[in-house]
Amino acid sequence: MDELRIRSLKLLADPHKLKDPKKRLIPYDRFKHEIESRFNYTIDDRLYQRILTTIRTELIINSVVRDIIDQAILSHSP
Repeated sequence: MDELRIRSLKLLADPHKLKDPKKRLIPYDRFKHEIESRFNYTIDDRLYQRILTTIRTELIINSVVRDIIDQAILSHSP
């Protein structure tokens, strides 16, 4: 009985133990915030997804072009 009482007092002493650890807050997207503050414009989710898709596509294209250029330089060097 004494151990149960001690545990109860410890739980009461630390109210953070009562919080639900599965509760999730809306994640903060720093990149979106940076874009909004840089251009002083609020971006909705649909536009933000289009921007991310465009950036992702551009990065893939850039990577492929770099690989092609690097391979061409390697094959033409003596």
